[in-house]
Amino acid sequence: MKVMFVTSAGGHLAQLLPLESWWKDCTRQWVTFRRPEVEAALIGEDVTWCYFPTTRNVPNAIRNLFLAWPTLRRSRPDVVVSVGAGVSVPFFLLARLFGIRTVYIECFDRITMPTLSGRLCYPMSDVFCVQWEEQLRYYPDAINIGPVL
Repeated sequence: MKVMFVTSAGGHLAQLLPLESWWKDCTRQWVTFRRPEVEAALIGEDVTWCYFPTTRNVPNAIRNLFLAWPTLRRSRPDVVVSVGAGVSVPFFLLARLFGIRTVYIECFDRITMPTLSGRLCYPMSDVFCVQWEEQLRYYPDAINIGPVL
């Protein structure tokens, strides 16, 4: 299976790394921010660097939309997986357009309020996962996978 992980750096990326037992045998590509700690965490991985910052930054959202088009067309993943944040939205939008399955995992630390990217990606997700029972209040069709950290 070909998996594309689209994620912000820091805590978002940190929530995908513990899932290695699931993704280690998959062909994978990462889309994230070029930061020293990310480069260190993803040594030897196929990484496409996206534009930062993304949270409520319309020009970079547009740049990431134009990045998503050739990246998805070239890679043709079976599924796009994200924990957010803003970079997930343009990739999910085009993944849906291309018929690529999408999986979103709502952030570990947003228990009582949904994230903006979660709210935007929820209707575009084939599978939407939460990590806390309380998050189901905002995402009633989600699957509670429990904390990944």
